[in-house]
Amino acid sequence: AVQYFRLQLQTGAALDARNYLAKRGLTPDVLERWQIGFAPDGWQNLWDHLRGKGVDEEMILAVGLAKPSNKGGKPYDTFRNRIMFPIRDSRGRAIAFGGRAMDPNDNAKYLNSPQTEIFDKGRSLYNFAPAREAAGKGKPLIVAEGYMDVLALSEAGFGASVAPLGTAVTEDQLRLLWRLSPEPIIALDGDTAGLRAAYRVIDLALPLIEAGHSLRFALMPEGKDPDDLVRAGGAGAVQEV
Repeated sequence: AVQYFRLQLQTGAALDARNYLAKRGLTPDVLERWQIGFAPDGWQNLWDHLRGKGVDEEMILAVGLAKPSNKGGKPYDTFRNRIMFPIRDSRGRAIAFGGRAMDPNDNAKYLNSPQTEIFDKGRSLYNFAPAREAAGKGKPLIVAEGYMDVLALSEAGFGASVAPLGTAVTEDQLRLLWRLSPEPIIALDGDTAGLRAAYRVIDLALPLIEAGHSLRFALMPEGKDPDDLVRAGGAGAVQEV
């Protein structure tokens, strides 16, 4: 599926998606490194592709790439008309996807794979394996809100950047973070929602904090997220915050 979405990003149908990514400053090199792809609009594109490759129907449904039709028809693709970010486990294997809607009227701007046997949102972090390696080399461990923030921070030299997957930070994720660093930095958007998220993390972390397990917070300037900050002021601006 990762390869399929990668190839789709090169097609005519993905023109808007490519323009959007270019506008966000993501060069072809970056897209290649992060294996960013595109899920075309339509109900059965990926389903037909995987079935054509002989992948078992039950398997496609079990990993959350398609959903059963309640109208008695063929199952339909979970991701349609979205920019696709592969989510990998601690060994670097793709276990799920995050998809950003290209249609501004889509009621879910970001959609993650559903909970499956191989993917547990609350126990996974986006970019975990590369971040573990970078944190081991002394890079600060930064927890951002979204995929784009992680890409921007990593490309600006902050390789130990991760994001929770569409939910607020969970206790399991906190424990994962503390395995990588005694003091992860929670980098949140500089708006009311960002502050609210910070308080939620504080409430969760307070009972768990002990020697060698603490947190730091970096609040972005008003109305900016880490991605904006990197584009406006480069690595220096992030370092300052």
